Amino acid sequence: MPESLEPALRTWIEETAARNPGEAAHVMVRLDLVLPQADVDAYVREQRRRDREQARLDARWEAEQAARPEGTRGGRPPVLPEPADPCVLYLAWGTEREVLWDVVDALLFLLCTEPPAPEKQPVVTWLSGRTRRTKRIVEPLNRLLVESRSVYEVAPDRRGLQRRMEAGLSEALNTAANAAETSGYLAARRSLDRARDKLMAVHSDPSGAYVDAIRAVEAVACPMFLPRDPLPTLGKVRDHLRNADAKYAYVLTDKSGKPGDTRGVVAMLTDLWEGHSDRHAGGPREVPVTQEAAEAALTIATALVTLLSKRAVRLRPDAATRHREAR
Repeated sequence: MPESLEPALRTWIEETAARNPGEAAHVMVRLDLVLPQADVDAYVREQRRRDREQARLDARWEAEQAARPEGTRGGRPPVLPEPADPCVLYLAWGTEREVLWDVVDALLFLLCTEPPAPEKQPVVTWLSGRTRRTKRIVEPLNRLLVESRSVYEVAPDRRGLQRRMEAGLSEALNTAANAAETSGYLAARRSLDRARDKLMAVHSDPSGAYVDAIRAVEAVACPMFLPRDPLPTLGKVRDHLRNADAKYAYVLTDKSGKPGDTRGVVAMLTDLWEGHSDRHAGGPREVPVTQEAAEAALTIATALVTLLSKRAVRLRPDAATRHREAR
């Protein structure tokens, strides 16, 4: 975290948590933080001082009301503000710098709401109290993160932080997700979304992201190439394309202008399948999946989902004829 960002981020945390002090206590529980006894004692002292001063103001107001002629009395007594919630102050100013990202992530999750569905009317959206509150919370935070060139950004659903994704990969993911959905492979889109979320979270899960990257490709490739296999896997798809290469053509042509072979696609499938280094536990080849490996896997899976969803690999004309006749 840049040193220049820390004071502004702590101020944002205080202002945001103060919107709902009860949720600040939930943040403490979520992050396993314990309020120091000194902070509790200071809050109790401040509350007692405030109550004494409020009692004094109430008594003076009542005396002034009694001294007024009948018919001129009215109004409300002055009310002193409550002391700042100790959990709010501790989250903002008492936590270590390393914890601040977790605090921000938890506050977004507890206080913000997802963007409204596109079909909702603008007036309905504007009238939503939670939508307006989310906007007031997210907009200043986004500005801080952009201006400080932070590695984090607010997630698309506005309910947490995520690592800032390179524009090229983000665009490729959107292309793959849309291609999968258009072709009827909704499970592939959901798996890509889960892989991205796990990979870009504040506390990333590279192993889980790798699993979802494989599942995204399987969701397209297994019904396409192994529709009758009761237990299809990405490895089986790879073997099928490798062994039946003569049956399939790749949309990219070879040097002679003829439809290309599937060796490039098989190579990507092999990299993705064999690169899953922690798939089986207890063996000598078990190696934890790194962030870099999971990012590479997601990049490959994104390309494969796009290519397969758009039928870049297809039966050659003569093989397709034989396939129809066999049916």
